[in-house]
Amino acid sequence: MSTALCTKLPNEDVFACPVRQAQARRWLTDLPKALQAVVVPPVSVDVFHEYEIQAERAQGRDSANAPCFSEFRYVITQLRSDDDEEFYETPVYAEILTSWRLIDERWLVCRTTLDRLDRSGTHTSFSVSECIPR
Repeated sequence: MSTALCTKLPNEDVFACPVRQAQARRWLTDLPKALQAVVVPPVSVDVFHEYEIQAERAQGRDSANAPCFSEFRYVITQLRSDDDEEFYETPVYAEILTSWRLIDERWLVCRTTLDRLDRSGTHTSFSVSECIPR
């Protein structure tokens, strides 16, 4: 017995794929619970990975196919060595820029930076913008 990975739902042009559904739930990760009622939820989320650096971009769209969620993540790494013979890559800086379209068409923007590998190096700030961050 086998189960299909993706099934087409009635009255939908998009396939309901478990992988795509897991990505769609990610849009709630950094959104404060008190603000979930004032943002437009996406019906689909596409994730694009950069192949040369550790970076990815996610774009969520509403039922009218308009952008309603956006996220950019990247990590800067540096080569390090304990014995000058074997090198390894370690993260030294990371940034996440997440934005949600509010029901009044403005954008709630969350910027999180990590400049050290401990909790004291994490800084998060929220702002409101008239347009989607680029």
